Amino acid sequence: MKKIVLTALGVVATAALSATLAVPAQANGRPAHQQVEMPASGTCADVSAPASLNWSGVGSGGWTRQWGAWANANKGGFVCGRTLVLNSSTRKYQVQ
Repeated sequence: MKKIVLTALGVVATAALSATLAVPAQANGRPAHQQVEMPASGTCADVSAPASLNWSGVGSGGWTRQWGAWANANKGGFVCGRTLVLNSSTRKYQVQ
């Protein structure tokens, strides 16, 4: 089962990729860090994340290779992650 991790304000949510994660109330305009499992190709350019991670239409891109302590049954490993920030002018999230 592929997993995603979302943190905002120190709140961590882990869910199956098929789950729907709306912008959590805890985010409250603060930066949110998203991580997904590394694709089989080993490159983050191939991430196919669910639309529920594309807050306010941010799109699917912006993923970079990172370390995730949750990966590999909490043993740690490389994952793909990105940070979303709220644009104060448009009031929409964008990749930092």
